[in-house]
Amino acid sequence: MYLEYYDYQQMGGTLDETAFDELEFEACAIIDYWTFNRLKNETEFPEAVKRCVYKLINLINNKIIAESVSIDNDNFSTTTTNPGIVSESNDGVSTTYNTLSAQEAVDTIKKETEDVVRMYLNGVKNSLGHKLLYRGIYPNE
Repeated sequence: MYLEYYDYQQMGGTLDETAFDELEFEACAIIDYWTFNRLKNETEFPEAVKRCVYKLINLINNKIIAESVSIDNDNFSTTTTNPGIVSESNDGVSTTYNTLSAQEAVDTIKKETEDVVRMYLNGVKNSLGHKLLYRGIYPNE
């Protein structure tokens, strides 16, 4: 567990503890994947790791919401989520909406997940001095 529930709440998290536990586990699995488990044996975690987990929890929760929108329909790719007004004109009363399919929302969230991990953990080292995102292998690993 890289982020405690109390710390999550202090950062502004609003999920209940049960939902937090499930999403925090998934967020840690994502981090472990990207870091080759370089945090598994740590007892103290850098602030960057905690903030990364917090952001990932929010993204995973958004992904679950986007996927749940598509469950109600047979056609996953045409289900829209959060249509917003892109442009309006006054005299001709023309309104253009931006629609995002549920699949596009999930793909966007996946890309954002990768971006969050790279942004927050870039240059961060574990207690052995190993960079978390280093794609090679250290001699004592």
